[in-house]
Amino acid sequence: MAIKITGDWTGFERQLQKLVAFNFTGLHKEIGEAMVSSTQERFENGVGPDGKPWPPSRRAREGGGQTLVDTARLKNSITYRARPDQVAIGTNVIYAAVMQGKDDKPTTIRAKRKKYLKFKVGDRWLVKKSVKIPARPFIGVSEDDEQEIKEIIQERIEEALR
Repeated sequence: MAIKITGDWTGFERQLQKLVAFNFTGLHKEIGEAMVSSTQERFENGVGPDGKPWPPSRRAREGGGQTLVDTARLKNSITYRARPDQVAIGTNVIYAAVMQGKDDKPTTIRAKRKKYLKFKVGDRWLVKKSVKIPARPFIGVSEDDEQEIKEIIQERIEEALR
């Protein structure tokens, strides 16, 4: 048994050629820009990608201001790198991994070269052997991000097929 389908396939072939020439780097740049914006917005709202509020920092509680936004260095360092096969969002700020946390668990910081850690909170100097920094995840894909990424992909594919 055989089925034979005949017809003019030129329109279909043209659409396939448009998809073959699709600019994935451009798509990934657009997704990267959206993710940077979304991540920076998390700093304004003090919430993680899962929508949970960050535990307030001692500095923010005692001195006012927002958690993770004292100088905005971390917030302003968020960037992306787009390639044809991926987009990566991140930061090169050394303390970012501590703030992001791992598996929503706090990170313990211990003195390495001296017996104690010494740091200033407000007007007071504190001396501690170790401190626990609660996880305050800022990089990740929220449900809203996921929806926006889907919309960007759909719009770019529709645009490419026009």
